[in-house]
Amino acid sequence: MVEAPILDKEEYKIGEVCDIAAVKPFVLRYWETEFTELAPAKGAGGQRTYTRDDVRLILRIKQLLYEERFTVAGAKKRLVEEGRCGAGGRPAGAP
Repeated sequence: MVEAPILDKEEYKIGEVCDIAAVKPFVLRYWETEFTELAPAKGAGGQRTYTRDDVRLILRIKQLLYEERFTVAGAKKRLVEEGRCGAGGRPAGAP
């Protein structure tokens, strides 16, 4: 499956992100548990809402895991090295 381009939007639903990243919803939900910097907002009904930055991070995580063959731990470390998240697992500059 070919990845869809990131749309020019501010918010994305989980189905849209799955189409863009070409992964299943359970994969995104798993990544949320492993990569604490990936924390989409949830509406009253529990619907996840991802930002454009979340989508970029998801695409980078997928690249690290699927293309560059990193382990989850190795991908976390690489994201810290790239400044995409702090050493504590939160995005760089987050409180």
